[in-house]
Amino acid sequence: MSAAPTAMTVAPTRHGLSTVEPWRSDRRVPLLGALMAVLVGVGVGLGYAEYVLVGTLALVMAMVSFWTDRGILYVLTLVPFGEALSVGPVTVGRLLAVVSVMVLAVKIATGRLRVPALRATTWVPAAALVAVIVASGLVATNFHGWTFAMGQVALAVAFYLAFAFLIDRPEQIAGLLRVYVVGAVAAAAIGVYQVLTTDRAVGLQGDANIYALYQVAALPAALALAKLSTGGRRMLWLLTILPLLASVGASQSRGALLALGATVLVLALQHPRRRILTPLVALGGVVAYLVVPLLDDRYAVQRVSADRASGRLDIWFTAWHAFLEHPWTGIGAGNFVSQSIERLTTEPGVELIKSHLLTGEGIEVHNIYLESLAERGVFGLATLAAFLGCTLWVLVQAARRYGHPAVTALTPMLVSYCAAAFFLSVSNSKLLWMLAGLGAALLSRPSVSRLPDQPSRLAPRSSS
Repeated sequence: MSAAPTAMTVAPTRHGLSTVEPWRSDRRVPLLGALMAVLVGVGVGLGYAEYVLVGTLALVMAMVSFWTDRGILYVLTLVPFGEALSVGPVTVGRLLAVVSVMVLAVKIATGRLRVPALRATTWVPAAALVAVIVASGLVATNFHGWTFAMGQVALAVAFYLAFAFLIDRPEQIAGLLRVYVVGAVAAAAIGVYQVLTTDRAVGLQGDANIYALYQVAALPAALALAKLSTGGRRMLWLLTILPLLASVGASQSRGALLALGATVLVLALQHPRRRILTPLVALGGVVAYLVVPLLDDRYAVQRVSADRASGRLDIWFTAWHAFLEHPWTGIGAGNFVSQSIERLTTEPGVELIKSHLLTGEGIEVHNIYLESLAERGVFGLATLAAFLGCTLWVLVQAARRYGHPAVTALTPMLVSYCAAAFFLSVSNSKLLWMLAGLGAALLSRPSVSRLPDQPSRLAPRSSS
């Protein structure tokens, strides 16, 4: 008599591996997520004291932690779509980052989670980037700016660890992508409402460009979910592409168009018919370059030149000169903002003479690559490039290793971020560090054969 299959027995499918027994505990996640959203919404709306909201969130997170294996990841996946939300003086993202660390600590302390042995290529570049950011405090003249950057680093590392430690099979990523796409569709609805009532779609991020970045990144996820589905569900996932594209247009983000083009190009390169699709995508890009400015002059070269790319050209100019003044050390992480107004008003060649950008307390570089040069010098850009390059390599290797659509979608999602980051200061982006953590988890798993006649048995890193 053959033994009954256990929860860890896996069988091959046309998309890789699938578990024989579903993870029933994860079915409670949508209910818990809805409960948390309602409680936080009511608390914020009625002005409850911060400790009441914090206590509510802590209680719900405790339930998520002990009732589910990866429930906290579903909540973290939604965080990018509500970055402007806050609980008192603390943003929801920062609060949940702290909660995720507590969840990991409890799971490890109680033996419910074994710390995985991550490959060096998945964590050394990230550690080097963090080390350079921390070390830049030695040359920082604005201590508050540096400590703010440290908080951003801590948030990023928390997201990385949660996804790297709690994922142990490629199939689990499909569930995360479902949550991400649903969140993006909800954000699209909010964006459309904002366009009808105000001017541009900014979602709950408070910034049209960051909002558009997360919307573009949802497109590969939606296509992967459609590939994993059949019949009516497949059509529903495909239909989500329409509101996602509409929300990108509603953002009027120039950087989003660049990110969209790069993402579509990578999707074409991943397709079996890449020899046909790639030239078509390139042709479509040329047509879009010629036609889009006719539909909206915001994208016209003359408009970009007139408003100095919303001030970015002058900001980049001053950031470059800040780098030239301190090429090896930079001016310190988080320190450009405090110096930006003075530099913009005194740097020869700057054309931003009268602008609302000069009336605030400071402005970011709006380009993570130039920002790394200005604030952390050549080592800052080198470690950032190594981190992004290694993360891309890890995701490509994971896609080749598993052949699972959900895993394959992670690469164009990262490309979306890298392209949009030319216009944003988002080195601590939740999306980036989530993808880095997922890549670390996937590449650090034991190799599993996908041959039909060779089912495999996995050794879990965590138990229910």
